[in-house]
Amino acid sequence: MDLNLARYIDKWVGLVICLVLFAWERATRRWHGRAIQALSSTTPPALGEPPIEPRRVLCMKFYGLGNAIMLIPVLEAVRRRWPGVEIDFLTMPGNVALLERSGVVTAAYAVDTTNLARFLSTFWAALRKVRARRYDTVLDFEQFVKISSIIAFLSGARERIGFNTDGQRRGFMYTRRVVYTDSDHMSAIFARLTRPLGVTGPLPECRLPLADAERRKARDFLAQAGVAPDHFPIVAIHLGIGMNFYRVPLKRWAPANFAALADALAERHGAAVVFTGQGAEERELIAEARRHMRRPAIDAGDRFSVTELAALVDHCHFVVANDTSVMHLAALMGTPVVAIFGPTAPLHYGPRGDRNLVFYRDLYCSPCLTNYNLKVSRCLDNVCMRGITPDAVLEAITGQYLGERATHREWLAGRARGARAA
Repeated sequence: MDLNLARYIDKWVGLVICLVLFAWERATRRWHGRAIQALSSTTPPALGEPPIEPRRVLCMKFYGLGNAIMLIPVLEAVRRRWPGVEIDFLTMPGNVALLERSGVVTAAYAVDTTNLARFLSTFWAALRKVRARRYDTVLDFEQFVKISSIIAFLSGARERIGFNTDGQRRGFMYTRRVVYTDSDHMSAIFARLTRPLGVTGPLPECRLPLADAERRKARDFLAQAGVAPDHFPIVAIHLGIGMNFYRVPLKRWAPANFAALADALAERHGAAVVFTGQGAEERELIAEARRHMRRPAIDAGDRFSVTELAALVDHCHFVVANDTSVMHLAALMGTPVVAIFGPTAPLHYGPRGDRNLVFYRDLYCSPCLTNYNLKVSRCLDNVCMRGITPDAVLEAITGQYLGERATHREWLAGRARGARAA
């Protein structure tokens, strides 16, 4: 499917559908046994009002494996607040395996946007399942997409909780309209949706459980590539940015920059470098980077599933990546991340933890991809990314991780030994 076209249809056709559904609900509100708020009103809690007690919850967040990863501690917080709650998740196919493995959901199912026929068939199947499950509560974690608010309405759930994002004309579809704010990390913003359920406080620490076979596959892959079990350091580099919606790949650091950094890490610090990626585009990025290199690097493109990739990054000492899902996956596993940011802000999407390195120039035009503008940018020159040099990144890595007196060198070596022992 042309997702840019789909986004445009969702914006305008979705708005019309939402308005029709809202008008119907207002017209028939006496049948619902509850007040339906006006189109533009807020829905503050009443003083002394008890929290919603959920029994069966539908959560929704479609595009972005990184978003699904950031939601794991949010859903774990709901489970701890309400033991025994059933949490189902409607998402994209690529997120299902990780959500199921995380243990925070009862079931995960997907809408497939590969093509129009697949979308229509999987959407209809998902809608039938949503109706059959009889959810009492919906948590819609989408920030601007209207199709999720339509599904929430059609679920029949008594409580529909979602973001009232400025300028997106969708908040009126929810019984609890949560103000979207760009003042915090996205995981904390997601957690705002759980406040009507009485979920408060810091998010719990979560790790993705790994199977022995997944750890073994990562070990065997490195061994077959000639990397000794006690080699230091092993560095994973991810060049991709997932799906690109823009005329130029705004969030992508140039493959030549990754190649220069990889060569320097190998020559100065003896690093074993593993390039990760999935799909034809990322395989070509890996090939391009290796063509620029003087030293050999390991190609792990299309070799691992999501959970197997988690095992691989758990074996690495740190990961270098653009703002993409692998950055969040590494952070979930406790592996330090060297993250390259440009058109998005690390305040919102940066890796969590105090041992990461984040590069962000904070230009006056950044961030240009936000949930207020549907993450649509017309920039044709990502100078925010081009201005970050391999030398600057190498210097910071040396001081933080690999130099003789590096801040986290001993911790890094010990952490990787623990991962290999596990």
